[in-house]
Amino acid sequence: MNTAERVTRAVELFWKLLTGIVMAAFALMLAIMAIQVISRYALGIAVPWTDEAARYLFLAEIFLGAVLALRYQAHIRITVVTDALGPRLRNLAASLADVICILVLLMLVIGAWNMMGRTAGVLASTFRMSFSYIYLIQLISALLMIGLLLGDLYRRIAGGPPTPEAGRSA
Repeated sequence: MNTAERVTRAVELFWKLLTGIVMAAFALMLAIMAIQVISRYALGIAVPWTDEAARYLFLAEIFLGAVLALRYQAHIRITVVTDALGPRLRNLAASLADVICILVLLMLVIGAWNMMGRTAGVLASTFRMSFSYIYLIQLISALLMIGLLLGDLYRRIAGGPPTPEAGRSA
């Protein structure tokens, strides 16, 4: 196996792992919310950590799921205007959209980095976890999305298809 095949395998493994993490976060959140509802309404006991844990898992799902949606070109798009454009203008509009998204994501990276520093010593009230982990997930997600968008932008400028993964199922 040559180096290119190893890199390709590692990248595929990364995407499978990320998909597994998002799916596990969703399943765990559902289980925790079921515990919360059953304990509160059926048993009359409030389990204090369930609300916070479900919130953190939900945030992980949202940000890491957004990375997967971007990889598979599954974000909702309104294409009324771009469908009317010719191929060159459509390519230019898509490139401009990628640049704008990269700029917004860079602002998210800076904000997440700043908030990680500000919340490093702040612990969750029910289980002793730093709030900075929430912002770490945002930072990692934004960096991954920037990487995907830069790859799309490069392929578009080079004249190839925007993403090799477009259209594949997760």
